[in-house]
Amino acid sequence: MSMSLPPHPVGVKFWTSLWRENKDLPYSQIHTKFQNWYGHAFHRNFGRYFYAHRAGPLGITAPLVVFAFGFKVATMYYGTLRDLGAATESAQAYGTGGYKTNPT
Repeated sequence: MSMSLPPHPVGVKFWTSLWRENKDLPYSQIHTKFQNWYGHAFHRNFGRYFYAHRAGPLGITAPLVVFAFGFKVATMYYGTLRDLGAATESAQAYGTGGYKTNPT
């Protein structure tokens, strides 16, 4: 009984070429090569989704910061509305007027 598997989508040549190109290099050079490749690959694939500004090396995090700020504002708004609704319901349950009632 013999099984034939389809060829690997990346292939063995890719991995052996990576090893051959980097086996004699020091870690600092390998790291620099990878960082350059990753930066270019990231920018080529996802650069269209980012605002083109001059924020330096942290410019790539700008969308994350904007999302985090928006998420925080949205959750704070939700919490405020939830607490106001709970205060109104508890005031009705106890028969008081609730917030901003006239004490006289």
